[in-house]
Amino acid sequence: MVQELSSRPKMDETQAVNNGASPASRKLTSSDQYLEHAQKAPQVQRPVRTCAVVSLSFLFVYTANLAIQNLQSSLNQAEGLGITSLAALYGAIIVCGTMSPLVIRLLGAKRTLLLAWVFHALYTLSNFYPTFPTLLTSSLLLGAIAGPMWTAQGLFISESGLAYAQSHQMEPHEALSKFSGIFFACYEATQITGSLITSLVLMRGNYSEVNNTGRICGAGVCPGQVTNSTQIEQPEQSLVYLLLGIFLACNILGLALTAAILPGLDKRLETSAGENTLGSSVTSCLSMMLVPRMLLLLPFFMAQAMNSGLLFAEYTQAFISCSVGIQWVGYVMASFGVLTAAQALGLNFLARYIGRQLLFPAAALADMSVAVAMLLWNPVGADVGLFFILPTVSGFAEGIFQAQFYSLVATVFPTQLTGAFAAYHTSKATAFTLTFVLARFLCLRERIYFILAFSALGLCGYTSVEVMIAKHRTKEKTIVVELADTRASEKSPLRKRNSDSQSLNKNNI
Repeated sequence: MVQELSSRPKMDETQAVNNGASPASRKLTSSDQYLEHAQKAPQVQRPVRTCAVVSLSFLFVYTANLAIQNLQSSLNQAEGLGITSLAALYGAIIVCGTMSPLVIRLLGAKRTLLLAWVFHALYTLSNFYPTFPTLLTSSLLLGAIAGPMWTAQGLFISESGLAYAQSHQMEPHEALSKFSGIFFACYEATQITGSLITSLVLMRGNYSEVNNTGRICGAGVCPGQVTNSTQIEQPEQSLVYLLLGIFLACNILGLALTAAILPGLDKRLETSAGENTLGSSVTSCLSMMLVPRMLLLLPFFMAQAMNSGLLFAEYTQAFISCSVGIQWVGYVMASFGVLTAAQALGLNFLARYIGRQLLFPAAALADMSVAVAMLLWNPVGADVGLFFILPTVSGFAEGIFQAQFYSLVATVFPTQLTGAFAAYHTSKATAFTLTFVLARFLCLRERIYFILAFSALGLCGYTSVEVMIAKHRTKEKTIVVELADTRASEKSPLRKRNSDSQSLNKNNI
């Protein structure tokens, strides 16, 4: 059984149904569970400040991290070092992500973030001298802390949102969407800041004009195909060092901001109800993955990660760098960041009016359309402006997914946040790793077909969960109405007179 936070209710909505609890004894909605948790659990004292500090620290650190990841497959193309390091990074998340509840319990959410920022700085430093020993070691360290880091972030944002909802008499879903939107607006803005810094620095280099004669780019690129027809021209080493120096400064700023300003969470919000053991922590995450609703959602989470990996690693290398040069990677990916930030901050504030039931399918179809376009388009000799289209469409999907995924997880599993967030991030890491490992063996065209099939499966799984939730809510409403009718009839004067008459007849007999 999933280990729950000690201050949270012991039975959630799904467990109550499975255990055969009576309808009257069940918590009726996820909102009711939220409110009960908010009343019992210790509150985040300054939720707006907490959300702002977490968001800004991620803005600084991920300005460096995402920009470096966007360049890995292009800068370290020889022997597949860049792709291999990305596979190692996300592979470590799979192994260590299941231990997230234990790390949070032992270190606390704030110390987990601080350790994560130190490992991010080491990762940036390793790119000054990228070899298999240096880059793989730092990638493994970064992957090991990523699961606990994101779980800590999820706790900070969700608990701040719940505290804000209670103090402002808001619906929990509304407050969670608002706080998630703020965080992911900052997080997705890192694609803008990091990408602009990248191109502003690399554009200062001297590059020869790309020769399109016999050039192989796009879906036709295959692993190990590093020849004159696929080789990417590298910038001067001095420019690479300048770029990495700027990114290292961003890492240090994020570390300082978290250490100096971010308040810690109450210990009761960070600890699980189970034993403080590695086994219980792994069980917490793995057991969460076997919960029926989570099992149906996992392909949906993974499909989004696969589409992101396709854009960050393959589109940047096989389309942008291969066709127009590495110096354009930053500018093109900045368009992705603009859309995702605008989506997270703008459209997600309207989520309560539009509903996730419309947002998620629209985002999934947008991701699938990008994959189909990559499958059909030959970018060799194409105008530079065309390369901005696919990241823009993908940014539309990403902005919805990122903020609404957190809201979805917190809504469906309100009493199991630690395990649910750990399972969510572990599943995404698995998808990223699978995407990068397949890049070592399959051509891009075959991988796109695989991702399209997985995306269709994920959308079906999400739809099934929404149907389950709708049926459960309909059943709950019916029960509430029946109980209300029963109580009303018991209090009616006619029923009372009939009861008195029956009592009188019995006495006469």
